[in-house]
Amino acid sequence: MWSFARSALRAHASSVAGSFVMVALASALLTATGAWMEAGIRGTSSGEDLSMLSAATGSFAGTTILVVVLVVASAYAAALRERRSQFALLRAVGATPTQVRRMVATEVALVFAAATLVGAVPGLLLARSATSVLVSGEIVPDGFVLQLSPWPVLATAVLLGGTGALTARLAARETARLSPTAAVRLSATEPSTLSPVRRAAAWCCAVLGLGVAVVPFVVPGLIGSASGASSAFLLITSAALAGPAIVAALARRGLAAAQGSGSTSLTLALTNARGFSRRLTAAIVPLALLLSLGTVQLGVNRAVSTAAGVQLGDGITADLVVQKTGGLGTTDLEAVRSTPGVEALTTLRSQEAQVRTDDEMDDVAFLSGLAWEPTALQVLSGEDVLVDPDVRSGSLDDLAEPGTVAVGRDSLLGTGTGLGDSLTVRLDDQERELTIVAVYDRTLGFGDYLVGEATLASDDAQTGTGTAADAVLLRTAPGQADAVETAIVAAGLDVLTTAEYADAATDAAAGQQQLSAILVLALLVFVAAAAANTLAMLASSRRPEHALLRRTGATRRQLVTTAAVEAGVVALAALVIGTASVLPALIGVGYGLVGSIFAGIDVMAFGVLALAVVLVAGATTVIGAVRATAVRRVVQVG
Repeated sequence: MWSFARSALRAHASSVAGSFVMVALASALLTATGAWMEAGIRGTSSGEDLSMLSAATGSFAGTTILVVVLVVASAYAAALRERRSQFALLRAVGATPTQVRRMVATEVALVFAAATLVGAVPGLLLARSATSVLVSGEIVPDGFVLQLSPWPVLATAVLLGGTGALTARLAARETARLSPTAAVRLSATEPSTLSPVRRAAAWCCAVLGLGVAVVPFVVPGLIGSASGASSAFLLITSAALAGPAIVAALARRGLAAAQGSGSTSLTLALTNARGFSRRLTAAIVPLALLLSLGTVQLGVNRAVSTAAGVQLGDGITADLVVQKTGGLGTTDLEAVRSTPGVEALTTLRSQEAQVRTDDEMDDVAFLSGLAWEPTALQVLSGEDVLVDPDVRSGSLDDLAEPGTVAVGRDSLLGTGTGLGDSLTVRLDDQERELTIVAVYDRTLGFGDYLVGEATLASDDAQTGTGTAADAVLLRTAPGQADAVETAIVAAGLDVLTTAEYADAATDAAAGQQQLSAILVLALLVFVAAAAANTLAMLASSRRPEHALLRRTGATRRQLVTTAAVEAGVVALAALVIGTASVLPALIGVGYGLVGSIFAGIDVMAFGVLALAVVLVAGATTVIGAVRATAVRRVVQVG
């Protein structure tokens, strides 16, 4: 069986090469992500401050696994589908269903094992070379060195191995369960009808996706919006399951509309789409995923940034904001406080901390690091609090008492914790129990936790930070704002309006998302490469079909034109499916965070991604058709 599988791989080296590269890219991406995650978990458990690395890569890992499994399974299944005639021939000459399944499983195992190992090495090197990006994004401390281990490679091998085994099983199932004559007869056609199980799964994903998309309308805020964003993946999965039926239905309607157009190329392209809808679905789904994944990621970032700016601008009740490069010291604060015309002030500064989110996990030695969530406490001081985080219960006035904290409502959702309960916070490796005295809504603008200077007084005495502040909020006497600004600027400090301060704060937060942007870009490149590989493979597999058309009188120009029209059909279908999959998510996220259904729609990003879909579909399909039609006149058909 092993020798037969190796011979089959050599005979189909061109299609196997593309699949090999795709799996190797997936291995590199998963290994790099796994190396970062493993380093964060191991470092946090041993006392290093790497909780931000665990949090950042953990949130990305889930998306990566979903995308990689969907793309790899879909693309490799398409590669195996092109060999149905070979599998049917084996059945016709006496091979048993078990032998066919074993042969396919052996081939897949060889390709996945070799590609996983080949991709793992650059993945580990990529993870280590990205250390500078992690440091600049303040994800890891200066001097951090990524310690490589075999665990990420093993985890990647298990994940891709399971994906390959499932793909092989599904690919060989239809041919293996038919009689030899039926297998040969059906190898030349592609039924567009769906099995009852597949149809039910598609409907379930669609209904669940639409249901999740409305969660932000019921549960506004980060939690509800995060749930709403996940609807894009459910809807694209539904489209992948129902793809053959959708493509065939669209092609039939297109043929009906194209009657009388006189375009031979259009008729050939739509007829091909109707007859080989499963083949085209394998190319359409990755392109639709490219559009939906990029649009939802960038749209969510846009909505979060907009919501943060709105909440910060609405929540600051001061007239002016004072800042200084490197922070304001006690001398600066005294100068501001003594400025004529200043009626009240509130200082703001950020204090790094960790909050315990899981008591049970904290008792497990090697998982204790995951029980603590990295965060930043926003420290307030001043007789008058010039911020309004939209308090829902309790009062910010109670922050004047030591050992108190105000918590954002999103952080408490689903925890069973509320007003009057305790929160465990780790400051400078010391655990402290803080009492929740207020619950508020504007977490994007003011963070998840607010404390008073009285709570951190003992820590300040040890660190020497005193009452240093990142910013000072000022309320001025009526008509004195300009005079106060002039006096403070003369003292060498920067003065901003509340709107300018909100814009600067959101711009700074966006600048710290470098790692997230790089990870998303890498994922999009992988999806685009997988889509291009699938299209190239499909074009190459159609050489016998092109040869038959040439024999019946079709010119090479007609075939290339038909391929261009098919590329347009593929691109249009991908744009329609991708847009339909992502719109519910973006509408829900925009409403949940900002209160506007348009806040999460980034038209520029959508346009760029749509153009990428068209270019990938057009260039790959047309180039593949040009190469496929440039063959000798004598070609064996069938």
